[in-house]
Amino acid sequence: MLNFQMPPIGTVRRPQSMNRGGARCGVISKAQIKLYTNPGSRGKITEWYLAELNVPHELVSVDMRRGEHKTPAFLAINPFGKVPAMTDGDLPLFESGAILLHLANKYGKLSDNELGTAAQWTLFANSTLSEAFFNNRQRATQMPVMLRTLNELLSKKPYLTGEDFSVGDIAVGSYLLYLPLFFPDLDLTQYPEVWSYMQRISERPTCPVPYKEAMAGALEAAAQRQGSTGGVMSKLFGRR
Repeated sequence: MLNFQMPPIGTVRRPQSMNRGGARCGVISKAQIKLYTNPGSRGKITEWYLAELNVPHELVSVDMRRGEHKTPAFLAINPFGKVPAMTDGDLPLFESGAILLHLANKYGKLSDNELGTAAQWTLFANSTLSEAFFNNRQRATQMPVMLRTLNELLSKKPYLTGEDFSVGDIAVGSYLLYLPLFFPDLDLTQYPEVWSYMQRISERPTCPVPYKEAMAGALEAAAQRQGSTGGVMSKLFGRR
C-alpha cells in the first residue's frame, strides 16, 4: 500500500459537502477523499458525483503549467501524470470513469444490478460517446447516431435508468453538456428529448457551474436562432 504522507500538491480547497438546501458547506473533520483536478480536465464529472453523494472531500487544483502533474508526489497517485485523480484514504485512483464507479460502489449504496448498469453507462460515456463527439473522423457519422438513440431512450423516461437521477446521468450528461462548450453552433433542439434532458440535469443544485453556464449559453443561442419576432424557442426560453 502506498504511503500518502507526502508534500502537498497544488492548491487545496476546504473539504466540501452539501447541506440540505444544496449549498456547499465546510466540513470540520479532515476529508478522507482528495480529488486532484484542474479546470481543463474531466474533473468536473467526478466533482459532480461527489456533490450528489454528499461525501466530504477536498478539491486539489493541479497547476499543469507549473508542472505539478509531473512531481513525484502526484506521479505516485497517477504515474501517467493526468487529472482527474483521487485518493480515498490509502487508495489511489485515476481515470474519471474508475473514480465514478469506485464512488458508486463504496458510497452510492447500489445493488449489484444497479452497479452493473452504472458501469454500462460510465464506460459508454467515456468510450463510445466520447469518441463519437470528439473524434474528428467519427463525429459526422456517429454523433447523429448517438443523439438520435439517446433521444429515443429519453422519450420513454426522464433519466437514463428510469425515474431517478443516477451516476450514469452524470457520466453521459456531462458529455452532452460539453457540446455547447466545444460546438457552440450545434443545434441540439432537433433532438428535443435530449435538449430537455440537458436542461433538466443542468438545473440540479450540484451541477458544476461551467455546465450550467454552457447550457444557459445554448438556450440563448437557440432563442436567437429562432429570430427576434417570437419564434417557438423564443417563446419557450426567452432572451436576456
